[in-house]
Amino acid sequence: MTPVNVVRGFTYAIIGVSGLIFLYCCIAAATVVPWRRTKRESYAIKSFNGYWHARALLLLTGGLWVLVQILRLDSLWTPDSVILRRRPNVTDWTRHGLLCRLYLTLSLGFLQPLFLLLSLMLCQGTLSRPKKHRRCIPNLKAVSLAFVWTCPILFLQSVVAWISIFFNGDKWESQMHSFLHFFFATYEFGDAHDCGAQSANQCAVCIFPAVADIVSVAFTTLYLLALWTTTKRMLTAAINRRIQRRLRIFQFVTIAALGSGEALRSVTLVSTPYHWTFQMLWVMYWLSICLLVCFTTWLLVVQPVRSAKQAAKDHKAWLDEPQEMTTIGSSKTVPLLEESKDGKQADNLKSAKDVASNYNDKKAAGSVDDKTVADKLNQV
Repeated sequence: MTPVNVVRGFTYAIIGVSGLIFLYCCIAAATVVPWRRTKRESYAIKSFNGYWHARALLLLTGGLWVLVQILRLDSLWTPDSVILRRRPNVTDWTRHGLLCRLYLTLSLGFLQPLFLLLSLMLCQGTLSRPKKHRRCIPNLKAVSLAFVWTCPILFLQSVVAWISIFFNGDKWESQMHSFLHFFFATYEFGDAHDCGAQSANQCAVCIFPAVADIVSVAFTTLYLLALWTTTKRMLTAAINRRIQRRLRIFQFVTIAALGSGEALRSVTLVSTPYHWTFQMLWVMYWLSICLLVCFTTWLLVVQPVRSAKQAAKDHKAWLDEPQEMTTIGSSKTVPLLEESKDGKQADNLKSAKDVASNYNDKKAAGSVDDKTVADKLNQV
C-alpha cells in the first residue's frame, strides 16, 4: 500500500479533531459575548470585558483556520474519495488545483495572519490607555489594524496561489523538476505507483510553493519579534505571579508551535509529496496549528473572560453590600479587576493583604514609593 493510501486512514481523525476544535471555538465565542438581560448586568460585563468583540473574532478565526486544513486532504476530492464515492470525475472539477489554491489563499493568506495579528493586538491593548477627552473604541482599533496588516499577506499569497492559472494552465504543476514548479506549483500529480491506481494522473497532492513559504516565514519572524517585545513589557507591568506565569506559557507555546510549524512546512519543499516523510510532516504541521489555536484562545480569551466574569460578580456583590468589604483585614477577599473599563487588564490579586505584600516587595526594591502603596490600599 502506498504512503498516500495509508495516510488516508488519518482522514477521519483529522476531520473529527478539526471539527471538535471548531466547535470549541464557536462555543467559547458564544460565551465571550455579554448575554445579559438587564442593562446593569450587561454594562458590568462589558466594563470588565472590553475587548469581547476582538476576542470572539479571534476564536472564530482560529476555528476556521483549523477547519480549512480539511481542504488539502486529497482523500476528499480524488476519484476514490471517502465522501464522494459515486462521483467518478471528482478530479475534473479540481483539475486546476482549485481546492489547493483555495487552501493556500485562506490558510496562509488570510486566516493565519489574521489570527496571529488579533492575538498581538489583544496583547498590545493591555498596555495602552485611551487618551483623555477623546472617545476610544479599543475593539475597532484592534480589529482594524489586524485586517489592515493582513491585506498585504493575503495579496501576496493570492498571487502565488492563482498565478499559474493565468500562465499556461497547469503546466507548471506537471513540470515537476522545473524552476517554476518548485516556486509556484500548488499541487503535484501522481503516477499509477504513487496513487495505487491503474492509470496516471488520477490523484494529486497539495504542496506548498516555495514563494508562499518564504512569505509566510518572513511574516512569522516579524510577528514573533513583535510578540516577544510586547510580552516582555507585559511581564514587566504585571505584579501578579499567576498572570506572569500565564504570559510565559503563552510565549513558550506560541514560539514552539509556530516555529515548529513553519519549520515542518519548509522541510516539505525538499520532500517528495508521495513519500512517507512528506505525509508525516504535514500531519505534524496540522497538529502544530491545532496546538497553537487551542493554547492561544485558552490563555488569551477563555481564562481572562472567566476571571472578568468572576470579577463582575464580585463587583456587583460589593456594590450591593459595601459595608461587608470596608475593612482590609476582613476575611472576605477583595479581587481587583482583571480588566478595567478602558480595556486595561490589571491584577487579579486575592485580597488587600496581597496588594500590600506585592507593593511592599516593590518598595523594598526601590520601584515604588510610600504614597503609591497608600493610594493602592485606599482604593481597596
